[in-house]
Amino acid sequence: MKRILHLQLLPLLSGVQNFSLHLLDGLDPNEFEITIASSAPGALVEACRERGWNHIAIKGLRHPVNPLDLIGFLHIFLILKRGKYDIVHTNSSKPGLLGRLAARLLKVPLILHTCHGTPFQQGQAPIVYWLYVHLEKLANSWGDMTVYVNHSDRKAALKLGLISSEKATTIYNAIPPGLEQRLRQIGTDRLKRGKAAEDSLIIGSTLRFSEQKNALQLTISACKACRKNQRLKFIILGGGEQYFLCRQIVRSYGLTRRILLPGFDPEIASWLEKFDAFILYSRWEAQPFSIIEAMHSGLPVIGSDIPSIAELVDESTGYLVPLAHPEELEKLLSQLAEDFSPALLKGQQGMKAVKAKCDYHTMVESYLKLYRGEKL
Repeated sequence: MKRILHLQLLPLLSGVQNFSLHLLDGLDPNEFEITIASSAPGALVEACRERGWNHIAIKGLRHPVNPLDLIGFLHIFLILKRGKYDIVHTNSSKPGLLGRLAARLLKVPLILHTCHGTPFQQGQAPIVYWLYVHLEKLANSWGDMTVYVNHSDRKAALKLGLISSEKATTIYNAIPPGLEQRLRQIGTDRLKRGKAAEDSLIIGSTLRFSEQKNALQLTISACKACRKNQRLKFIILGGGEQYFLCRQIVRSYGLTRRILLPGFDPEIASWLEKFDAFILYSRWEAQPFSIIEAMHSGLPVIGSDIPSIAELVDESTGYLVPLAHPEELEKLLSQLAEDFSPALLKGQQGMKAVKAKCDYHTMVESYLKLYRGEKL
């Protein structure tokens, strides 16, 4: 039996952590002994316990870069040394850097990393951007393979010389069959119901209220759109560092009854059932599970026009809006409230498109090949 360790940063149940849960749920427990390590406590710890997997709490590991990262690295090193793992699979930038270094020093037989987005982004200070680019290149040199969850990030990494083509591959994210079946039933029921209710159009989202997700702009645009069209309503699920500021913005517009911010809820399916359309106006993404889930449930998707989202959403399945022109987003939202019938057709097409692009069996089998040392 192979001992496999998935290394995560935060003990949440957001996209990155759900990736590990979805993937590891598909492995044969007779072939793999599973351990997840992350900071603690949190919902991820409970999810591991429910599945009978090992969870190890990493000391000193935090989200922002800080001096405690040295303590985090030393603890990761000790975890790997004691565990004698056959496979170390790191996720996200900081675990990817610290985990791959520790694994390489300990000569772990197989070191994989899944890139759920890069630490370097346009708009950063030049020195910060340069530093993150070179750290990413260094971390890639310590691993055996880096998996990108979209083609655009892989191509960008190759263009920047961060990794060789032999060590880079793309595997799309996917959701487990049980969740997929439940969401597709919601989509089927939605098609039977037909158009949205005459009195309102509910635009929904699940996100982290953060700079990455462009939460402030989304909230402001939602408020302005609601002022223009009385049919519009919004339900934006999630928590995060900008959550309370966004609540204040909604309150300042006097729209607390039409723009609901219920907080975080892991049971997303029941919320998707209430939505008429889904929106994610992020500044940057890898491959968001939120859009995959929304498309499976038959929702047309409104997304920011960035390469990673454009790999999932096109004019046949939704709408792409430039980040530099939020006024176009407000105009689109108002138009949808006036005539939603074209969007309904996009939702139907989205169900077909995401089924073809994001297949769970393909995702699991692809990672299994890598875990077994085979080439894709």
